Amino acid sequence: MGVATAEPLAAVEPAPPRRLRLSHRLWGPTLCDLFFLAVIGWSFLTSQTGWSQLLLDGDTGLHIAIGNFILDHHTVPSTDPFSFTRPNAPWPAVEWGTEVIFSSLNRAWGLKGVVFLSGIAIALLITAMLRSALSSRSDSFLAIVLVLLANNALFLHFHARPHLFTLLFLAVSAWIVNRDSVQRTRWIWLLPALTLFWANLHPGFVILFAYLGLVIAGSALEWAAHGDHAARSRASALRYTGVAAACFAASLVNPFGYKLHLEILSYFRASGMTDFIAEFQAPTFRSDPQLFYMLFLFLGLGICGLLIRKKRFADVLPLLVFAYASLISVRHSTVFVIIAMPIVARELTGYWEAWAANRGRNSTVAVMKQISTAGRPSLMRNSVWPVLAMLALFLLLPASYWPSGFDDRLFPVKMVQRHGPELASERLFTHDQWADYLLYVNYPRQRVFYDDRSLYGERMF
Repeated sequence: MGVATAEPLAAVEPAPPRRLRLSHRLWGPTLCDLFFLAVIGWSFLTSQTGWSQLLLDGDTGLHIAIGNFILDHHTVPSTDPFSFTRPNAPWPAVEWGTEVIFSSLNRAWGLKGVVFLSGIAIALLITAMLRSALSSRSDSFLAIVLVLLANNALFLHFHARPHLFTLLFLAVSAWIVNRDSVQRTRWIWLLPALTLFWANLHPGFVILFAYLGLVIAGSALEWAAHGDHAARSRASALRYTGVAAACFAASLVNPFGYKLHLEILSYFRASGMTDFIAEFQAPTFRSDPQLFYMLFLFLGLGICGLLIRKKRFADVLPLLVFAYASLISVRHSTVFVIIAMPIVARELTGYWEAWAANRGRNSTVAVMKQISTAGRPSLMRNSVWPVLAMLALFLLLPASYWPSGFDDRLFPVKMVQRHGPELASERLFTHDQWADYLLYVNYPRQRVFYDDRSLYGERMF
């Protein structure tokens, strides 16, 4: 009778110490790091215009001038200090936070500092959209392709202006909400803190309330539909209502209190004035960014029927409402793309995976799927290397790569160099873009007939 022998136990490797794991997460480079740096390189180091493309709008100069005024007078203005047509007219500097940041960077490093921060905000925006799609369990390859297409659609509003923070914070908010919808996370309570900063950087923070309101309404519809996840939908509606209330309370912490919200409301009511502003017009679909936006418009509306059949109203309502807003104002096309891209990526992933499952194990599609799955963890985290790389870029990149001023083909740079004091001392009439530039370059002496602020009203326009 044979003697049974026990099989040798497989050696179990001990888990690495916590300190070692944290060190790896901090210092181990990732694919997401590489993606962020690739966006910076492609956008600003390989194009002909480089960082200067962020200064094609005179608004940048106006915001720096306002920031200069705030820093010099140690107060946030509530009346007009820049025009001789409406001197001392009521005008709250609702973007004062960004303007102080821009002014401080300009005083320390010139326009280099302003475009550097704006470029980082753009790269963070695109990276946040990628992470948002991945948090929604989208395929890695598909998410990268769609976010690069989204980058082309968003290029329309890539200027060194305060609205970049609205685009960035909206992408981060959508990322947090999408992640929370898959698995409850405490990160959702970061939104009130984000709103606190957002409300002092750009009035576009009200988009967050619209977004959360649509998610709440959609969750309530899912709850009422008595679907498979009715209990979870009810919990989501209550959860996001509490988050929205906390965000609203945080938005009141600003120099103007609730009057900031009334000012924003009055701006949207001034339809006669916005009729004269190009970015508030309906899209024409004649530029490359608008054509890429049209692609997402078709994709977003196309999957709405599928989402309705699945009773995913928390996705349907944001898609439909922001699609409508984008069709009446091209300014809102960027908002729609930011909201729609992760949802589109998630829904297309299901069809992509079903198609890939029917291919052979050695097929190109199957290999792509394997690589996508293997690279996903590295796309889902970041290390400290992008921070170090950007610091090195700022310190070591030759001066020829950075803008020293505004483009003299678009702004009266040479005229100001020759006649700056004369221009600042006379009642000079010019359009808003040149007025914005003159307020910046001839600060604090320059006064204008009108500039790009909204205080002048419909009759002035």
